[in-house]
Amino acid sequence: MSDLPIDIQQFIESAPVRHIYPWRIVMKPDSTSTPIRVVVDPSMTGLNLLLAKGENVIGKILDILVKNRFGRFAAASDISKMYNQLKLNYEAYPYSLFLYHPSLDTHTKPDIYVMISAWYGVSSTGNQADHAIMTIVKDHETSNPAGASVLRDYRYVDDTAPSTNTDEGRELMISETKELLAKGGFKLKYIMKSGEDPPEEASIDGINAKILGYGWKPKSDRLNPSLTELNFN
Repeated sequence: MSDLPIDIQQFIESAPVRHIYPWRIVMKPDSTSTPIRVVVDPSMTGLNLLLAKGENVIGKILDILVKNRFGRFAAASDISKMYNQLKLNYEAYPYSLFLYHPSLDTHTKPDIYVMISAWYGVSSTGNQADHAIMTIVKDHETSNPAGASVLRDYRYVDDTAPSTNTDEGRELMISETKELLAKGGFKLKYIMKSGEDPPEEASIDGINAKILGYGWKPKSDRLNPSLTELNFN
């Protein structure tokens, strides 16, 4: 917090209510891009009960997968750190505090940090991110129709899985999606294409990858249920 301008620090310190996020790490060993992620849990403090979540406007996985299977040339990608690209208004800072010390020593007094970006675990973040993406789509769908279609019709939260019947059409979808996302400060983390081996950052073994929770072999374009080891302990 000490890195913020003095007037912002004073605003936070004088706020009638200051909210500190409980935070923890979530491990996902099968994720090539984010095997360990820091998440906050404002449900523990009751903040999530107060925030307006909005209606469910998230795309349906089954619908997206069916459309993806109809095209001969498929692709898949992930919008990099989509939530974190949303910057909070300074009025939200008093409710976005967390305690941390680099030593992680429980006997050392932690410093107060301020989250100035949206974060995973906050109930309103998902729809806020979706609204940002859809605003870009509505503003530029005339000039970038292929990219707008990807973000509107082939997206589940931050995952995209478009397809079309020509390689040229697929390349147009990819290039226009990149262009649209850049207008809002977003970018794609990687790009997978059917008929090609997945990039290193999207696959553990260079053969298998994931698409909307399903296993996918991009080279052969085979889709299968993603089964993981069952732990009965």
